[in-house]
Amino acid sequence: MERLKKQKSIAKIFAMYIATFCIVTILQIIIISFLFIMGLRSGVILPANYYEQIVEKNRNQIMVTDEVSEFIPEECNYVIYDLNGKMLSGNVSEENSLGIWKMIKNDRTNYGNKYYKIIPRDNEICAVGYKLTAQFSNSVLRKYFPNAESCEAFLFISTFILGVIILSKRFSKRVSKEMKVLKDVTENIQMENLCFKTEESNIIEINGVLLALDKMKSELNNSLNKQWKLEESRKDQIAALAHDIKTPLTIIKGNSELLRELNLNSDAMVFNENILNEVKNMEYYIKSLIEIMKSETEVMLKKENVNLKTFINEIIEQGILLIKYKKIKLTNEIKINTEIINVDSVSLKRAIINIITNAIDYCPVKGEILFSVASNNEYISFTIEDNGRGFTKEELDSATEQFYQGDKSRNSKNHYGMGLYITRNIIKKHDGNLILENSKEMGGAKVVIKLPL
Repeated sequence: MERLKKQKSIAKIFAMYIATFCIVTILQIIIISFLFIMGLRSGVILPANYYEQIVEKNRNQIMVTDEVSEFIPEECNYVIYDLNGKMLSGNVSEENSLGIWKMIKNDRTNYGNKYYKIIPRDNEICAVGYKLTAQFSNSVLRKYFPNAESCEAFLFISTFILGVIILSKRFSKRVSKEMKVLKDVTENIQMENLCFKTEESNIIEINGVLLALDKMKSELNNSLNKQWKLEESRKDQIAALAHDIKTPLTIIKGNSELLRELNLNSDAMVFNENILNEVKNMEYYIKSLIEIMKSETEVMLKKENVNLKTFINEIIEQGILLIKYKKIKLTNEIKINTEIINVDSVSLKRAIINIITNAIDYCPVKGEILFSVASNNEYISFTIEDNGRGFTKEELDSATEQFYQGDKSRNSKNHYGMGLYITRNIIKKHDGNLILENSKEMGGAKVVIKLPL
């Protein structure tokens, strides 16, 4: 990993965004205040005491004129009382006039949302009400926005919230971008994809985690390589040993077969036959061991489009050849709606034949095996059932394990579950499932291969 020139801590980045936010807020206040002042100076906005000044300017006329309304702005309220508080004229309701008179008697100057100037007249009192708020000079604007100061506050709050949203998104986007690098690294390690270059982050804390992950990745890669080499070495040694054992076994088998030709007494003949039988068993074990090594090393499948009917017929033909010596009945149930499947036909056929061979081994003489194939739009299943003893609970849990030896009381003396282990490896490589259970219909074992289409 190359060191970046500029890296910052999360605290510093956060402080920068806070400082930016404060600067933006101050600029908002300055700009909005400037616009408000310019509005006042240009006459677009009337000052808060605008109507108060007009009333004060017209005070003398209001004191003596009979047409008071001509000197009262339209936006103002007014009411004229006699000295006893009786309303003589005005543009307010009777209810409000009573409230305004109480205000006058209590020496107050405000009622509701307005302030009032009290102007004495000849044996009368005039109260003129006005709002002490800045307003727009334009009547249309004043109708929809009666308070210019509220508009100023609304504009500030709106731009303030907008600023918060923009800065929050920018901060979130920056942190998310840096976190994505971290996420990509962890996902690659999780998928055991260790051949990648770890990118760096501009954030010190995240970069520290990336450095630790990069170190862990390298150590994990070295560990997996060592493990892989040890595993390959183990497989090679086992395969070599299996082939080396073949030579002495061949010699033993050859000598025992030559002894058959001699005139041996009955005891010697029995001993010789025992030797030949055990040699045969050992040959089976070695063959199974080589098959296991082969199934583990053949990682890449050679998938191709295969005609399903032809594939099934080939399995049935081979199965018929295998069952002849035990006079077993092989029944087929084919229910498919698929013509072509994409599989490695060689390895898949090998897996299915392994299961059929197991069924033959455990099936009694003149027994029955059911081979059924079914498909739908999502998957295809190959099922093999027999009428033997079926699986024990232990076998259902462990029959697909390498070198697992089943119940010795069953008919096969040399069956170690290697066929099912090999089959499981092949099915896994096809992204399928191998299901072991006991058949309710046949009474024996039931093995299902389920492959996605």
